[in-house]
Amino acid sequence: MTAKTIITLLSLLLTFYSSLSYSFDSTQTSFENGVEAYNNDNFKEAIEYFSVYLKFATMHDEIYYLRGNSYFELKKTEEAITDYLKASELGFKDEKMFVRLGKYYKEKESNSNALKFFQKAVETNNNFAEGYMEIGNIYLIEGNVEKASENYNKALQIDPFYHEVNFSMGKTSFESGDMNTALFHFRTSFLLDSLNPKFSYFLGKTYFKLNDTVIGLNYIRNCINIDSGYAPAYIELAELKIEGKYYDSAVYFLTKAIDYPGTEISVPYCLRKRSDLYFLAGKDTPAINDLNLAISLNPTDTNAYYMKGLYYYKGGNDSAALLNSEKSLQMNANYSPALSLRGSVFLNQNKFSEAESDIKKALSINPKDTLALMGMGKILLNNDEYRNAFTYFDNVLKVNPGSSAAYEHRGICYFNLGLYKQATYDFEKAISYDPSLKEKLKPFIVK
Repeated sequence: MTAKTIITLLSLLLTFYSSLSYSFDSTQTSFENGVEAYNNDNFKEAIEYFSVYLKFATMHDEIYYLRGNSYFELKKTEEAITDYLKASELGFKDEKMFVRLGKYYKEKESNSNALKFFQKAVETNNNFAEGYMEIGNIYLIEGNVEKASENYNKALQIDPFYHEVNFSMGKTSFESGDMNTALFHFRTSFLLDSLNPKFSYFLGKTYFKLNDTVIGLNYIRNCINIDSGYAPAYIELAELKIEGKYYDSAVYFLTKAIDYPGTEISVPYCLRKRSDLYFLAGKDTPAINDLNLAISLNPTDTNAYYMKGLYYYKGGNDSAALLNSEKSLQMNANYSPALSLRGSVFLNQNKFSEAESDIKKALSINPKDTLALMGMGKILLNNDEYRNAFTYFDNVLKVNPGSSAAYEHRGICYFNLGLYKQATYDFEKAISYDPSLKEKLKPFIVK
C-alpha cells in the first residue's frame, strides 16, 4: 500500500467520524432546543426541533409524547393523536395522554377504543379521578348505569369536590328517573362551579321534571346569563313556548339555538322543529326552506324528507309527497311515518292494495301511528266494513283527542250503522275542531 493510498484512507476515516460526531451533536442540540422551547410554551418551535431529533432517534417515546402535547396545544388534534399512539406503542405511559386518546375515540363514537385508553389511564395512576369519571361516562353511554355509578363513586372517593363527577352522577340519576338524587348532584356541581352553564341547565331540567317550573325557568335563564350562546337553553325555552302554544316565541328561541350551534345540539333537529311551527302558522315557504337546509346539512335525514312529504300531502300535492316519502324510505325501509305517508298517498290514488301493504307494515312497527290508523280505517270504510273501521278511528282519538278527521270518519261509521245520535255527536265534535266541515256534515246531523 503506497503512502498516498494510506493518506487517502485516513482522510476518508476522519471525514466519516467527523460526520458521525456532527450528526450526534446536531441531534443532541435539536433535543435540548426542543425541550427548552417546550418548557417555554413555544410549541411551534418545539415541534420543529423534535421533528429533526426524531429523524434520528426514532424510538424515543417521550419525545413523541412531548411533540404530541405541542400539537395538542396548537389544536392540531390529528397530529397529536398520531404522536400519542406512537408514544404508547413504544411503551410510554401517562394518564393525561391516555385520557386525551380516550376522548378522541369517544368523539369518534368508538367506545371500545375509548374505554381501553381510559382504563390505561387509571392503570397508570389509580388515583386519577378524571380517568374513572370517563370510564363511567362510557358505561353510561352504553346504558350500563350500574358500572357507570361504580366508576363515578371511585372518582368521588378520590376527589369529593370534583364538579364534573358530581355532574355525571346527576346525569345517571336523571336518566334513571331518580330526580331527587339528580337534583342533589347537579346542585353540588353548580355550587362548586356556578359559572358552568350546563350545570345550571340540568338543574333547570330537573326542576321541570319535579313540576317546579318557576325555579326551573330561573336556572334555564341563568344559563343564558352565563353564556348567551348556550344553545340547549334556547331549545328548552322553545319547548316551553310550544307547550303553551306561544309559537312566535318558540320560533324566536329556536332561531337563537340555530344561530349559536354547539356540539350539544343538532341544527337539523332545530330546523325541523322550526319548520313545524312555520307550517302551523301557514308559512309554507320558510317551512320547506328549513327542511331543505336540514337535508343539506344531513343528506340522510329521513325525518326531514318525511316531513317535507307530509307538508306536501296536507297541501294536496300527492306527487311531491310520494317523492319525499320514497326518499325517506330509501334510507330506512322500516321508517313507519314514511310508510304510513306513502300508504296514505296510495289511498288517495285509489291504489288500495299498495296502500294496505304500507299501512299494515307501518302499524306493525308503531301501532299508535295516527296517520296509519286513519289510513287503515279509510280502507275498511271503503270496503263498507264499518264496525272494523270504527275501531281504527276510535284508536286515533285515544292518541289525538282533537282530531277532527277521526271524529268525522267515526261519525260516518256510526251513521252507516244506524247509530244517528252517536254520529251527530261525532259530527258536531268534528265541526268544533274544524269549522270548515260544517257545510259538509250539516245534512247528516240528526236532532
